[in-house]
Amino acid sequence: MEIKLENLSFSYGKRTRALTDVSATFGPGVHLLLGANGAGKTTLLHLIDGLRFPSEGKCLINGGPTRHRLPSVLSKIFYLGANMALPAANINELVSIHGQFYPSLSAELLAKNLGEFGIDPAMKFTAMSMGMRQKAALAYALALRTPILLLDEPATGLDIESKQALQRIMARSIDPEATVIISTHNFSDLMPLYDSLLVLDRGQLLLNASVDEITERLAFVTTSGAAPDQALFSINRNGQTHSIIPNPGLIESAIDYELLYLALKNNHELL
Repeated sequence: MEIKLENLSFSYGKRTRALTDVSATFGPGVHLLLGANGAGKTTLLHLIDGLRFPSEGKCLINGGPTRHRLPSVLSKIFYLGANMALPAANINELVSIHGQFYPSLSAELLAKNLGEFGIDPAMKFTAMSMGMRQKAALAYALALRTPILLLDEPATGLDIESKQALQRIMARSIDPEATVIISTHNFSDLMPLYDSLLVLDRGQLLLNASVDEITERLAFVTTSGAAPDQALFSINRNGQTHSIIPNPGLIESAIDYELLYLALKNNHELL
């Protein structure tokens, strides 16, 4: 499904502007959403899900505004925030009460996801640690197989092994035609899954580009001494110089998301 933002703005009251004139289109794939605290990431996800209404502009899902909160649209979107309260005593009850609104829910996939996380579906949420509740919620959210999935800090409270399990679960659970947006500060946790990058800064969208577009235009290199002469942006990290240089398609390099994020905040015209 396609998400289209048209000159989207949102304000909390008269003085606090959370988003300003954001326009973008997101199609199938896993999209990483980066931004500092207060940049507007969660607000954007809430607007896409229809939990908040735009002050100006539109958010459209396959051409229809999410603000109307039509059941036919809501059944295709799921938003999961970090440590979000779930409207049930346990996973079994959640499936019975909440799952009926999501026809794409896969009981088989849910059982696999819970098994990989080591979660008993009959165990009460109140008896779980924060990390266990987050794993239970993720197992359920990914088993819904909604065409649009919005994850806000999904790895919060997860240990190293659980983060590795989450990568495996997401890889098998996400349909190739699904549109997934992941807002997180811990971008390295799910790095192999990203298809594109979105960067918000103080309510404005600085970047909406695919991984292929980025790597075709930029290369990320590390040197022990000074930055290369052609460097567009550089930082020193752990005694080495990490730089972004122009890439005419000749150099293969993985994206350094932290470096790119810092560079975009320094120079909005980098790409």
